[in-house]
Amino acid sequence: MVKEIVSRKVAITPADLTKSLFPNQVSSQDVIDAVFSDSSYKGVIAVSGLKFKAPAVIEILKKQDAAEYLNQLVEKGYSVLIQLKPDGISLYQAMGNEISEAVLPQNLQQTLYETLKDADKWAGYLNEEGEHVIDLRSPAPGPHFYVNLLMSNRVGFPSALQTTPKSVVDRFGGGSFRSHAASQVLATRWDMRQEENGFPANRQFYLVENNQKIFYSAEPAHANILEAKCIHSRNHTRIIYKTKCGLEIRRLIFILPQYKGLPLATEVQRIEIVNHSGRDRNLRLVYTGMFGNFNPMGQWEDVLYTNVIMQGRVLRNEDGSIMAIGPDYYPPYTHSDQRYHVMMVRNGNSISYPTEFCTDYNEFVGVGSLNDPQGLMRLSNRLHRKGPGFFAVAATVSLGKGETRVVDNFTGMVSDKTNPEYNYHDTYVSEIKALCDTFSAPGALEEAFDKNMKFLDEYSSFIQLQSSNELMNTYFNKNLPFQVLYQTFVSRSFCQTQKGYREIGFREIQDIFASMYYFVAMGLSDFVKQLLKEWCSMVFEFGYAYHNFFWVGKEPGKWSDDALWFIQAVYRYINLTGDIGFLDETCTIAGTDGKVRPIYETIKAIIHYSLRISIGKHGLPLIDRADWNDTLQVDPDAIDGITKEKLYKEQIAKSGNPDEPFKSDFSESVMNAFLLKLALDEAAILAGVKGDAETKSYFENSSQELAGKIQTHAWKENYFARVLINRYPDGKYTYLGAKGDGFSIDPNIDGVYFLNSFSWSILSDTATDEQIGLMLDVVDKTLKTPYGLKLVSPSDLGPITNISATDHYFPGDRENGGVFKHACMMATSAMFKAAKRVKDPALAQRLAEEAWWMIDITVPFRTMKSPFEICGNPRFCTQYNNSETGENIGPMLSGTSTWLILTLMSAFGIEYTSQGILFEPILRPEEEELRYTLNTGRARYHVAIRKGTGFKRISGSSVVEFDGQKLPSNMVPLMADGKDHTVSIIL
Repeated sequence: MVKEIVSRKVAITPADLTKSLFPNQVSSQDVIDAVFSDSSYKGVIAVSGLKFKAPAVIEILKKQDAAEYLNQLVEKGYSVLIQLKPDGISLYQAMGNEISEAVLPQNLQQTLYETLKDADKWAGYLNEEGEHVIDLRSPAPGPHFYVNLLMSNRVGFPSALQTTPKSVVDRFGGGSFRSHAASQVLATRWDMRQEENGFPANRQFYLVENNQKIFYSAEPAHANILEAKCIHSRNHTRIIYKTKCGLEIRRLIFILPQYKGLPLATEVQRIEIVNHSGRDRNLRLVYTGMFGNFNPMGQWEDVLYTNVIMQGRVLRNEDGSIMAIGPDYYPPYTHSDQRYHVMMVRNGNSISYPTEFCTDYNEFVGVGSLNDPQGLMRLSNRLHRKGPGFFAVAATVSLGKGETRVVDNFTGMVSDKTNPEYNYHDTYVSEIKALCDTFSAPGALEEAFDKNMKFLDEYSSFIQLQSSNELMNTYFNKNLPFQVLYQTFVSRSFCQTQKGYREIGFREIQDIFASMYYFVAMGLSDFVKQLLKEWCSMVFEFGYAYHNFFWVGKEPGKWSDDALWFIQAVYRYINLTGDIGFLDETCTIAGTDGKVRPIYETIKAIIHYSLRISIGKHGLPLIDRADWNDTLQVDPDAIDGITKEKLYKEQIAKSGNPDEPFKSDFSESVMNAFLLKLALDEAAILAGVKGDAETKSYFENSSQELAGKIQTHAWKENYFARVLINRYPDGKYTYLGAKGDGFSIDPNIDGVYFLNSFSWSILSDTATDEQIGLMLDVVDKTLKTPYGLKLVSPSDLGPITNISATDHYFPGDRENGGVFKHACMMATSAMFKAAKRVKDPALAQRLAEEAWWMIDITVPFRTMKSPFEICGNPRFCTQYNNSETGENIGPMLSGTSTWLILTLMSAFGIEYTSQGILFEPILRPEEEELRYTLNTGRARYHVAIRKGTGFKRISGSSVVEFDGQKLPSNMVPLMADGKDHTVSIIL
């Protein structure tokens, strides 16, 4: 009889079997790592005594003497338990009911102990600067865990949103590099393994001495390596090796900030070699990489095409050395972007360049491997007639005793983007030569690196936290703002696993919700306007928007929520800066030949489209293909905005009624109704500040009307529905997302519940106090897990669609019941907002405590408590947690980090208004004091919040002082005097 076993339905785990086989040697509290000894699942090899779950057995089996000994026991039918103790190892063997302790040879005892004693350090550690320090020879907890993100700085240069270069760097220096939009400089790696972002040759190098390879940067287990570590820091990575032959090798990887007249994108790797060997060394350094393909989509259909349209190319100096190497493409459409690599060998103040090169990967590797390429000893210096764009360059590096040599590598792209003077041949040569001239000067590269770091320090100065939790302080002050900064440019389209050609999503304007505070604090409010205008230019005259865009937009009006997020961004910007004149500035209208209109008119168009035209039978906005939840595709026949506009114009031409809505049986998004409600409220405030009383009144009345419709049609006894369904004449399905909807697959839950209905009903000021309490009960009963709040309770949407999350993902993953942390941070923002407003103190306390609980699950440094189970990345937020295992799963880029900043700003009590800054903090119940410095760009506030233990919020007994003077309320003046001020709040 054949028995099928799948991973999610294994009857017993190896750890469970270990406990049953060794009942007196392990307890239920012991942390155990175990594997089944064979496919019968009747025996185990296990390790106990660990501080947290780690792949201890796998690491032991990498040791030959240990593997031989354990294999002998397993082949005799034994199960094995290795007990790690503070001072050594005990090994027990079990067969049936017989358990005995083995007497181990001393050398094996030593092998096992040395392998296991530092298991709690395998994931590295976070230092006081928030840097991740990693041993290159330790196992990896997951594909994102040892990854860093790098970016350039093009603030002040044209089209920064789409032209800011980015890099992904793993702990070995691998990964890839992207220039503008989706243009790869160093190639990505199209592989099923998430661990491989870039082509394996990228950024790697060899050292050769006396015709022997003595070092390869991606081979930390080489016999010559004594130690190897990586330090991932904000916007740069350092990797350091020490060899048995007396060399210290240091790598620094970062992206140059933009310089006028230099290439659009340049990544740097500085290699320093220090000679501690006590003798002179004559080395040869060989550096490799794979240039990105100009037409990567061509690889889907004809990889031959992508190869034969390019040839090798070098720029050669007068002495025959190589200034630069790069591919030369034939088709004219490829000439807009040109890749290059430059290597400079420094000897004091003199510069030399490589004297060997190779452009053929197969020629370089032969029948060897990248670890041991057959062509390493002498490069061919042959320009290959076709691709791919592999390159290797080599130069001699001589070091006396105690000397240090520096080899700087520049990999980048010359592009016509934002360069009207671009010429294929001349610009390539002139910009690369300018790069070499600029950075051949002593200290120039150090200045560029310092410029990057100074920008980050200034950017992060918006708010600096001083709490009793040092891990939180470091994360909030350094790594969290950097992740949001990274996501602000080219959006979330490039990261460890996000390596395809996904474009900027319109709704990812949410990243600016957070980053604008940091930019304005630097005095860059005009830059924020520039970014907002790029988004505004993607909105059509009718009021819908492109769903995705790079240089051109696509999927117009397919996702119904997109344009509504723009109004929140503008509202935040004007509250932050007071720049009401921004509403009168003009912006290009999408889908036209350069036609423009004021920002204010764009806001009106967005509201009119979602409020009066694209609505369903209950008067709520249509969901179209989907709303914020991309997988909520309940109308398989949904149409795009252009089609809808055409049909609508035909409809009103026939009816003669220009005020009627679009007629259809499409479904309505309740979440969009909440977004529209919020847009109306915020637009009404803007209209009032602008002095447009008529529009203000219209928006206010429309908001009340919409709120009534939501309450009438979407509130279902104890929860707001997520979608109203209109296409079933028999009324079989009328709504989704509340009690009695008919889609629940959990017999203990009477409907399907979505977290966003809770969150946005509060954020839009729609839900009443009573409704908030009822919904919170539902959230706790149906969505709360030990690993966070699920996006949705168990469901099957098969009866109405076959393209939803329930058709794509296992339960517990992503939108099918995963802990979608982006949505969770929206929920915590809602909880803090409600905790400040609801009348019932007990409900307020419950909301606050649940918000802080969810934040503590979300902060990425939490992964260090059990890195091989929680996984993720200890410095950057990942998108979701599996709700069954708690594993933090990528991608790394999502709205989690953005909404974490927003929710913490709310918790710290910071709300910008047109009257000033409203301070209304909600601290942790156990926290008695919190301090932070707030930099508005026009003044600096030193804020101190104090309270007793337990839940406290602003009340009539609270005391708020500004510069030592008691204020009548918690509204603090927004100063513009450039001075330091104090704010004292006693709750």
